[in-house]
Amino acid sequence: MRVLVIGATGLIGSAVAAHLDAEAHEVVGISRQGPSAALGRVKHVAFDLASSSAEKFLTALAGVDAVVNCAGILQDAPGESTEGVHHKGIVSLIAACKTMGVRRFVHLSAIGVEREASSFSASKHAGEAALIASDLDWVILRPSVVIGRAAYGGSALMRGLAALSIQPVLPATGPLQLIWLDDLVRTIHFFTRAEAPARQVVEIVGPRQWSFAEAVSLLRHWMRWPQARTLSVPSWLSEILYKLGDAVSALGWRPPVRTTAAREIPFGAAGDGRRWRELTGIVPTDIEAALSREPASVQERWFAKCIS
Repeated sequence: MRVLVIGATGLIGSAVAAHLDAEAHEVVGISRQGPSAALGRVKHVAFDLASSSAEKFLTALAGVDAVVNCAGILQDAPGESTEGVHHKGIVSLIAACKTMGVRRFVHLSAIGVEREASSFSASKHAGEAALIASDLDWVILRPSVVIGRAAYGGSALMRGLAALSIQPVLPATGPLQLIWLDDLVRTIHFFTRAEAPARQVVEIVGPRQWSFAEAVSLLRHWMRWPQARTLSVPSWLSEILYKLGDAVSALGWRPPVRTTAAREIPFGAAGDGRRWRELTGIVPTDIEAALSREPASVQERWFAKCIS
């Protein structure tokens, strides 16, 4: 099987590409900036989903059996557009798939996008709508916060906070049903198969709910540090921190603490995973059990301290 993976250098996309490659599938990976070097047999193509017309995708789609879209950005910033990546780019990709006769389209969205609480979720929801309106064999996956050995975005923030001896507790954070990265990768692989169910919107959530503070504490224990004291961050201070994150992003850095996070985190990331389990037979991994099986190494401890 030949699979086109969009966002192939991100946390989820790179794991999907590596998994499919290991399963002897032919993988073409697309990202804004392809890696200068890569392991395995994945063929990387560099171009920007947000600014690409349907014609741009035609060559990459030649001979492709399934498309997996893992592309996503948290917030608009110089050179980055949520509307471009999550909606307009998807419309172009759908048109290209129709032209090239590619039917199977697995799309990574996010849990709770129907609330349209920010430009992130509103643009993600618009991309979903475009796919649902198409006649492709689409599957929309809505994962909760994803945790794995690698760290990126929200999971990197949690690790940085876990390294602090006094842990700040942000106000109004909703419950999280953390999902293990390997479970999501297996799910994506399942739905790339031509015989897998299609035209499904599936929530991908873990078996337990965690508060944000509990998730940070779990990672701290995983890295074998003693229980930290907590400090409640007042709302006025958290607003300043989010705005500082926006200001820093204008300089090219993309911190997870920005105003989009402020709008999204009160809702948390919890949902109903029964449909996921029924369709795939996958039993969601308990995050605490998964981390216990893979003890943190010196690299994880160093990384957490470096970003804290």
